[in-house]
Amino acid sequence: MERAGIRVCVLGLGTTGLAVARYFCGLPPLGAPAAAAPAPAPAASAAAASAAAASAAAALNPAPAAPAAARVASLTIYAGAETPAARAAIDSMIASTQGWLRPADIIFEEQEVTGEFDLAVISPGIAPTSSLFESARACATELIGEPELAWRISPERWIGITGTNGKTTTTCLLGHVLVQCGIPALVAGNIGLPCIDAIQLRQPGEYLVAELSSFQLASAFKLKPDAAILLNITPDHLGWHGGFESYVRDKRRIFYHMDPEAPAVIDATMDTTRELVLQRRQRDKRVIPLGTADGLSGDMTIRCGAEEAAFVDAATGRLTVILQGQRHELLKADELQIKGEHNQENALAAAAVALALGAEAPQVCAALASFQPLEHRIEPAGTVDGVEFFNDSKATNPEATLKALSAFTGRPLILLLGGRDKNTPLDELVAAAVPACKAVICYGEAGGRFAEAFLLAHDRSVLLVPGFQQAFDTAVEMAEPGDVVLLSPACASFDEFGSFEQRGAAFKGLVCQLQAQQPAEGVQ
Repeated sequence: MERAGIRVCVLGLGTTGLAVARYFCGLPPLGAPAAAAPAPAPAASAAAASAAAASAAAALNPAPAAPAAARVASLTIYAGAETPAARAAIDSMIASTQGWLRPADIIFEEQEVTGEFDLAVISPGIAPTSSLFESARACATELIGEPELAWRISPERWIGITGTNGKTTTTCLLGHVLVQCGIPALVAGNIGLPCIDAIQLRQPGEYLVAELSSFQLASAFKLKPDAAILLNITPDHLGWHGGFESYVRDKRRIFYHMDPEAPAVIDATMDTTRELVLQRRQRDKRVIPLGTADGLSGDMTIRCGAEEAAFVDAATGRLTVILQGQRHELLKADELQIKGEHNQENALAAAAVALALGAEAPQVCAALASFQPLEHRIEPAGTVDGVEFFNDSKATNPEATLKALSAFTGRPLILLLGGRDKNTPLDELVAAAVPACKAVICYGEAGGRFAEAFLLAHDRSVLLVPGFQQAFDTAVEMAEPGDVVLLSPACASFDEFGSFEQRGAAFKGLVCQLQAQQPAEGVQ
């Protein structure tokens, strides 16, 4: 007997793919409290996600306790590599659905999708040029990403945050500020908790503060946040997107469907993002610019008559937000625990959205001041014999490293650069690092190209070593009391590590080992 409902295909079984698969199986999010409410009925969600299946889903309209088989005709999972973790996740779902999900529904090691589906949900790591993506698009009535699916199911109270750099810090910071100001919020998205899980876990009236990567936005076609932030756009992931223009277009997609009066906070210090600020103003859409072409201290209300703006007041050093004619003078930039001008911009963006949503300025100030650096983002890793170590492993492109350098102006700096090369331009990084650094140590797969770029600039302080361990050891040998050793690699981690988190943890582990070898008075 043929099962009623819609035909769903899930592509990928990473964090988001597994969360989507569990949702359509009617299973709660992994790690959800035992008392959590049951997941929304998959057929109802799919009806929102796929117009083609709406009539079938509406006709069924099952009770929440109905088995998944009554709501979804089929669930096919293209699970990728058959790893022990993937197999265990699949076996758990098959057992939990009491056989509704069948072994035959799981396809490992296959790069071509076959069959017919009403809805395909793609994992963010699968490139649009891949055969898996292209074949899925041909086989499905509609192909969307996981955040898009989650928004269609539960579209209320979304805040989207994107940008090449800074989006994780800003997402966490905004979530922190909102909660401290008495506005319920749950942080989710590219930061870790899948949006599809978050919509099941959040409480009534709670904002979902979603970090959205360019990969996720590329497959978001109706997503309409109630507020959104675009921090910056610099070249990154160009191979995945097929070029810089496509990358920019996917980043800007976060604003496509927003209501005209919804607050859009956009960097105005960069040409690429400032162009979008001007476009929104010309179309009478609300926009809160961050800085101006002159930098973060520029006030767009003065520069070009904007109605609203956020900037660091050059006279007072205070973070300042002007909204609907009211000027909010917040804390001084040097009162933030997160250092660097880029973090001042992150704080301004979070403050602007919080204030636009009704937060009070004194509470916003207190929340900003209490926010501590995130792991792997200019994170203090310890002090040994007067030498400070900072872990900025999240800096996976030159632009992020440039921002980290600005946080240590005037400090004797030993910079560790290297990893897997993204073949991004190095001219700006070299120009900034040569005067700022006591020494630059290049390592890993990218080490040779990076070292050559510094040598071409006639910088004789650059050193080339084979790998990460040697780079750390060399930095320790060179460092003197008062120096800063900064891991800000400007590269991906995949030549020696599985992620930037592993790389950062390794750096902190080496600092801990160094501390263990020193007398207590030399360690902090």
